[in-house]
Amino acid sequence: MKELRGRLLLDGALVAGRIGIDKGLIARIELEPNTRDADSLPVIAPGLVDLHIHGFAGSDPLDDLGGMARGLARHGTTAFQPTLFPRDPEALGADAERVWSAAQALAETPAARVVGLHLEGPFINPEAAGALPVADLAPASVAGLRKILGPATGDGRGIRTITLAPEIAGAGDLIRELVRAGVRVSLGHSRAKAAEARAAARAGAVGATHLFNAMSGLHHREAGLVGVALTESALFAEIIGDLTHVGADAFEVALAARGPEGLCLVSDALRGAGTGCDVFHWHGREHIVRDGTSYYPPAEPGGEPQLAGTACSQLEMVRKLVKAGIATVPEALTMASATPARALDLDGELGSIRVGARADLIALETPGLLLARSLVGGCDVI
Repeated sequence: MKELRGRLLLDGALVAGRIGIDKGLIARIELEPNTRDADSLPVIAPGLVDLHIHGFAGSDPLDDLGGMARGLARHGTTAFQPTLFPRDPEALGADAERVWSAAQALAETPAARVVGLHLEGPFINPEAAGALPVADLAPASVAGLRKILGPATGDGRGIRTITLAPEIAGAGDLIRELVRAGVRVSLGHSRAKAAEARAAARAGAVGATHLFNAMSGLHHREAGLVGVALTESALFAEIIGDLTHVGADAFEVALAARGPEGLCLVSDALRGAGTGCDVFHWHGREHIVRDGTSYYPPAEPGGEPQLAGTACSQLEMVRKLVKAGIATVPEALTMASATPARALDLDGELGSIRVGARADLIALETPGLLLARSLVGGCDVI
């Protein structure tokens, strides 16, 4: 039986103890609350779970899902939703089927586990497209949705989450159909009024895509989607932690409003993440990396670059939040593991240290929260 010793992340606190691993599962937990060497022990946390990631380690879901999954595991993320950009519904459905087929082939390999696909669009508001290609958006229709999901509920294509804008014509029908099909609805790339966002939550929406970014903001006479995401417990709010997409003050507001149990730390990383590069090319466009954030170059000389995504792993974001004093180590790790696992209804299996859960675990040396070990199903990947 393999054993790990350290300060275990249990119920939002760090407690010295040991974990016994057998047959890929956590088989035993022994606490050592009075140990004298606790401060020198590594932090042992669940492997991180990324709900929103487009690429990593020079790979993306369509070109090399395996390379992406292996790269993520080496950076502490042990489960993820590969996120696809908008396309024509029929083509997007075919892409999803292809990626899900590749995910099945990876199921028994020592790599981050694919826990379903996330489609960011195509049923979003063009006025809030952000970095998404407006030309690839589609009008909301059940017929278009069925082309994406394919036969029956879409299980054969692994689609677990779809981001849509609740205010666009036909969105209500899509939400009802997605709830019926068992697909998570996340609200984003939207100019929704608060009433429209709340109605979507009552109809079954369960998420808010990258809080603050590409969504209607909080105003004292119109709370917008931001206001609802900060107050509606039915919505798990994704939040990007590079401290560029969301500044420190706004992140502190979100954490005060929702707590670590209501926020899911997501990378929204692009293909160049995890490579250390300063420039990369993807989808026919140049991307510039600055301090963990990816930008499109200015459209005109002297103009401002446009946010495109990040070049950070979740663990890098955890470090940024802790170093800036925005979150404690347990809070940051909870947002990156336990909360996203709960958002996916996988909290009995992932995102927590408990007997019977998968032994997807990370060991972090302190100070600095440097990754010393990453285990997937009890197997070391670094």
